[in-house]
Amino acid sequence: MSETAQTIESLVLEQFRTCSGNDRMTATDDFFSAGGDSFTAVQAAAAIAALTGRGLDPSLLFAHRTARALAFRLVEDPPATGAPEGNG
Repeated sequence: MSETAQTIESLVLEQFRTCSGNDRMTATDDFFSAGGDSFTAVQAAAAIAALTGRGLDPSLLFAHRTARALAFRLVEDPPATGAPEGNG
């Protein structure tokens, strides 16, 4: 695992723990089995997006249910630059 992936995994895990209320969750624990629900998934997605600068649709948490899986997915997507695409 790259250093970037490890950093993002730690950040995702911290937000998963905070939003689910489960401070014993590990990087390979399923967010929803560990206490998360659709409401806390939206909270976690918003926090992770803000902290990483990457767009994060909450539905990704249903497809990538562990901190490790979501971190790998986020590493694949570059951070948002804020610049519009194309020339109009």
